[in-house]
Amino acid sequence: MQHIVRRGRPLARQHDLFAPFFADDWFFRPFRLAFPDAEAEGWRPPVDVEETDTEIVVRASAPGYAPEDITVTTDDGDLVIEGARDAARDDEDARYVVRERRSGRFYRRIPLPAAVAAADASARYAQGVLTVRIPKAAEARTTAIEVESA
Repeated sequence: MQHIVRRGRPLARQHDLFAPFFADDWFFRPFRLAFPDAEAEGWRPPVDVEETDTEIVVRASAPGYAPEDITVTTDDGDLVIEGARDAARDDEDARYVVRERRSGRFYRRIPLPAAVAAADASARYAQGVLTVRIPKAAEARTTAIEVESA
């Protein structure tokens, strides 16, 4: 008689059982009621936030939008990116079998990791990626301090 030894992840099946529970919309509804700003304005574009010595660079993926569809503001130390595009203007007579590309409204509020000079910020939208560059405020920049001998 041959014995079969199975190795694997014993909790993997339990994880598979609970995944739909946490993915359901009803689970997160109380959090949205407590935090009304919490991305209730549409879908959330994925972002990368990079901090250098002199600036904060935020890149957001929102393909298919025009620059005039996108608004970028700062509010209380956060960067707010929002946009809207009418899905009907794409193909009015189209009968989709599968439609996975995002359209409509999007909203993303990103806490900035340092004090910034928002008046000097710039935003550029190219090939579906919005790039926002915000210089750091003078007091937030990294400064080298020379150490003197006593």
